[in-house]
Formats: sequence, C-alpha cells, structure tokens
Amino acid sequence: MRPFSLTLVAFGYMASAYSAFAIKQQLRPVVFYHGMGDSAHSKGMLQLFASIKDIAPDIFIHSVYLAESESDDQRAGFFGNVNKQIETVCQQLKSVKELEDGFNAVGFSQGGQFLRAYIQRCNDPPVHNLVTLGAQHGGVSDIPGCLQDDPSCRLMRTIARSGVYSGYVRDHIIQAQYYKDPRKLATYLERNIFLPDINNERTLKNGTYVKHLTSINKLVMFMFMNDITVKPKETAWFGFQVENGDVIDLEDQDQYKEDWLGLRTMDEAGKLVFEILESEHMQFSLEEFTEKITLPYLLEIDDGATRRRGGRNNKGHGKPKGMVDQTGNKINDFEIKDQQQTIL
Repeated sequence: MRPFSLTLVAFGYMASAYSAFAIKQQLRPVVFYHGMGDSAHSKGMLQLFASIKDIAPDIFIHSVYLAESESDDQRAGFFGNVNKQIETVCQQLKSVKELEDGFNAVGFSQGGQFLRAYIQRCNDPPVHNLVTLGAQHGGVSDIPGCLQDDPSCRLMRTIARSGVYSGYVRDHIIQAQYYKDPRKLATYLERNIFLPDINNERTLKNGTYVKHLTSINKLVMFMFMNDITVKPKETAWFGFQVENGDVIDLEDQDQYKEDWLGLRTMDEAGKLVFEILESEHMQFSLEEFTEKITLPYLLEIDDGATRRRGGRNNKGHGKPKGMVDQTGNKINDFEIKDQQQTIL
C-alpha cells in the first residue's frame, strides 16, 4: 500500500471548505463493504472514514465485517460461500439500529456486487444510493491476480486452477463464485452458485430481485480505466467478455434488452450512473473520492450536478495526476487495499 499521511494533510485543508454544507441537513448513514484482501477496519478504510467525518462529524458509518479479527476478515474475502456471507450481512445490517431508516452504501471491488446482492435478496434496511468501484457485476474471465506477499490469495489461485466449477472450488473459493467462463456459458449457468442467480440469468427470473433493485435511488458504477486486476475492466459496468476477447456492453446484452434485473428500467429513469476513475484498480485520491462520491452520493450535496453517464465515451484516458500539498510538492494518491495483478 502507498503511504497516506501527506494525502491526509492535503485533504484536511480541503475538507473545511465543505463542512458548512454537511451540518445543514439530516445525513443518511453510510455502509461500506471492503474488497478482496482488505478488511472492514484496515488502516486505509479507517482513514477513508475519517475523511468523511472531517466534513460530516455526526454521520454514522458501518463497515461490513465477516470475522472479528482483521486476518480472518481478510481471509473471508478469499475463502467461503458468498451466499452464506450475504445471509450474514443481511442479519448484521438488520441488527444495527442506526441503519433502520435506510442508508447509502459503497462497495469496493467485489464488495460492490455483494452489496447489490444484499439489496436484491434483503434490502432491509433499505439502500438509497449504491456506489460501486471496480466491481465485477458482469463476472470475470480470469481469476484476479495477487500481491506477491499474500499467501491467502496465492493459495486461492492455486486451488481455483483445479477447476472453478468443481464441487469444492465453487463452494469455497469466493472469486470462483463470480467467474464467468465465456467458453463454458452453459456450465456457468448450471454450476456457478452465485453470479447467475443475482444477475437473473437463469430461465426462471426472480421478480423480487427486480423489485428491490429498481427501488433504490441511484446505482453508481465506477470503472478504473487502467485496471489490469479485473478482466475485463468493463465488468464494472456489467460488461461481459466473449470468447474472442471482445467486450459486450450492457446495452447490447439480453440482460438489458429483456430487462432481467430492471437495469433498463433504472437507466430510463435516470437511476444508472456510469463513471470512470482514470487509474489502476482501487487507486484514487481522497480528494477524488470526496468530490465524486462523498459529496454527491453519500452526503447528497449538489446531487443534481452529477453526470448521468459520466465518462462512458471519454477518450484519452491516462493515470491521474498526483495531488499536491500546501508547499506545492507532489504527493501519492490515496489507495484502498485490494489485490494488484502479478504474474504467478
């Protein structure tokens, strides 16, 4: 992970400009769901929460956890049954009194589709805005890569190689449960225990999923333009990679045309927002997060100014420029921990 201190100094200077806005309104609580290899209360997550509280000190923040210890929570991002984990999340959020009137939610990487599953299967208490960053809504055509020093991730990849749709792997490896092999779509639909269900891809459609998902105010999906961890990166917008390597956009899929999940209905109602971050997977500055996510979708300040299809057709993408501190020195971008691609 990159260092955070200078970024927070620069952010603290910027945040004061917004604090007056936040205290004028009743704020919805916020729920976060961390990504693969991270934990609910890691250093990066806590510093992100602090950046929000710099603007809105009284806001309630809950971070989804699947185990009490940080190491076990990290491990649960690799090993387990997603369906059982979503059941746990439903019970957990239902038990938090501060959330009973609803909340805004942010899902990092795989936490994005897991929060969407929460909405479709439970949504009690209800979600208002769901923001996902680098999520795998459309599945992945390759198992995500690992940091060289992460033994849990490397073990996950080793086991997954034995066959993502085999009995043990499909029931115990988290990433296999949203793997969508373009060469074996029939097998995927039959044997994958998670993604075909929450994407309503099977013949028998779940009307409750449509009802719950279309009930939210906004589904905001950020794609990382230089993402090499998630393949294809367009999965963040429900894109799907076919066998020849081409990526089929959401609007060209039966998913959208036949409105299996209600995404077309949401799009026509202005509830779908397609956004970009011009960086690698799960890399962004606190300033970017504040301006693009915290203010419009969590604090709901100047929500009407957000772009409905933010950047879908942008060209000339590149790495974001680093922030500068008060002395004019360039500083590192803020980064929430998530696995980065490496060659194993």
